[in-house]
Amino acid sequence: MKVNRGTRIVLDNEGAVTIVTHQTWNGYRSTKNIPVASEKDYTKQLIEKTEEFLRRMRWKAFHFLSPTTPADKKTFGFKSKNCPPTVEEMRTFEEGMINIIKNIAYKDVRCQFQQDLKKDISSIKNEERLFVKANKSINFYKLDAPEYNRLLNDNITKTYKKAEKKKLNVINDEARSVTRTLNIDDRVELIANNDAFITLKDHKENFANNPTCRLINPSKTELGRISKRILEDINSKLVRATKVNQWKNTSSVLQWYKRLPNKRDSAFICFDVVEFYPSITEALLNRALDFASELVTISNDDCQTIVNAKHSLLFNNGRPWEKKTSTTLFDVTMGSYDGAETCELVGCYFLAQLQQLPNIEFCLYRDDGLAVTTLTPKETERIKKQICNVFKNNNLKITIEANKKVINFLDVTLDMNTEKFKPYAKPTNTPLYVHSKSNHPPRIIKNIPQ
Repeated sequence: MKVNRGTRIVLDNEGAVTIVTHQTWNGYRSTKNIPVASEKDYTKQLIEKTEEFLRRMRWKAFHFLSPTTPADKKTFGFKSKNCPPTVEEMRTFEEGMINIIKNIAYKDVRCQFQQDLKKDISSIKNEERLFVKANKSINFYKLDAPEYNRLLNDNITKTYKKAEKKKLNVINDEARSVTRTLNIDDRVELIANNDAFITLKDHKENFANNPTCRLINPSKTELGRISKRILEDINSKLVRATKVNQWKNTSSVLQWYKRLPNKRDSAFICFDVVEFYPSITEALLNRALDFASELVTISNDDCQTIVNAKHSLLFNNGRPWEKKTSTTLFDVTMGSYDGAETCELVGCYFLAQLQQLPNIEFCLYRDDGLAVTTLTPKETERIKKQICNVFKNNNLKITIEANKKVINFLDVTLDMNTEKFKPYAKPTNTPLYVHSKSNHPPRIIKNIPQ
């Protein structure tokens, strides 16, 4: 199981599902810390990165020296698989880079912290159980392999059914057709058969007795990268046209909150769309696209690309699975290239409907919604039912709370009583920091606050 930077782990030896806290053998540990690599590993990485750097420089130099080459070709971020041509003007520079690698000298690192990191890594590699990441915190949990496989299988079979292998060819054929039209078929790969995995929702109630999971599908069609670019353009234009409050980060939330008048006389309504990504159906996406096309120019080809990018399969032990509720392989998966952008498009469609409710201001960050009103508690409860009906009419479920004066939204606490805000972190999410002896570049270490 991959361990990502920015999270923390601990190794204890009790229980099949073990909460990972900040206490380790030698104090605090954070996977933001970088251990010193071996000479062999460092040299290998240095050669790979140098080759990648010189390859990019060759292409830049080639297009600069040959201005008639169509360097402005729309590639949607896909890199060419071709080797760049040799550029004579760069030969001396390239030889100098190679000589730098040849002449690098290494020294032994005598540091207790790095020795501790090395022991930690060795313990992790020798651990028989799996490290499973939490969904919304920096925790890791240790699970026995049978328990992990049971949770994974339960989450797959709840939503998916076994599919025929030939359906993989259908998805690849669709992608091939689109990429040939765009003249980038030589840059795009076939869909990768990567097995699904789970993260643990440790913020849910009764987690210790009944752990719930988020199913992640890393197997995704490359069309999603094209769809992502198209949707980003559509969404930015749509938000400007509709003037809805659709946020992308905490900073946007705080700017909105600071501008709110009469905070002490107002109250929040907060709601969360249950399993928003997988609940988006092809019919709902088409309705959102029809809505957007009334305000933004969207070609039929773009619409088809967006829909085709949602055709996907989930893989477990190399075997394909398809969504039970779809007959066209349609599925907005957690982990897809354009999942967030699809969510924002559908969210804008809902915000436009919610704006019709009087005396209330609505805002949305993907699946998290927020509204503010000066209505009486009784009137607010009536509005609450109308909000539920908007989502129910689109076959979506929400959890909702009304008449709240203080709420935790994203990573801030907003307080109408004091008209102030402050940072918020889940109780299980203790911040950890980069150690000054971590193998970061010196410039990074210098900028770490003491």
